[in-house]
Amino acid sequence: MATDLMELQQAINTTIKRTEDAYHRAARAAGLSDAAFDILYALHMEGEGCSQSRLGELCFTRKQTVNSAIKRLQEDGIVHLEPGPGRSTHVYLTDQGSALIAEHIIPIINAELTALASITSAQRNELAAALTEHANVLVEELDAVEYD
Repeated sequence: MATDLMELQQAINTTIKRTEDAYHRAARAAGLSDAAFDILYALHMEGEGCSQSRLGELCFTRKQTVNSAIKRLQEDGIVHLEPGPGRSTHVYLTDQGSALIAEHIIPIINAELTALASITSAQRNELAAALTEHANVLVEELDAVEYD
């Protein structure tokens, strides 16, 4: 059984790496870092005026990485920042940023939706449930590992 589980884990790892590579190539094709790509994707999904801290949560990215990527996007004229409530800073797209999303982010979202539509509704629901359950247990197990 352990061998079967190891083979299954290898297949899952290969699938994850293959997917990560496809997103990496999409980011490079857009002239973006992976972090910048993720931020623009999240900004598109969440809506303009999203706080930097919220973008970090949505992207599962460290605060420093988000700050650095947003600074670069700002320097490139893709986003601009405005003060929000309290000490928060909110991120807005420039016209150049909106064009970049239309050209490079929306086609990725459409590809994701096409991939989902290629399987049945029941399979989509099973996939989402299985991925969520697997991620919950895996994160719990990884958090329990003691590192020296």
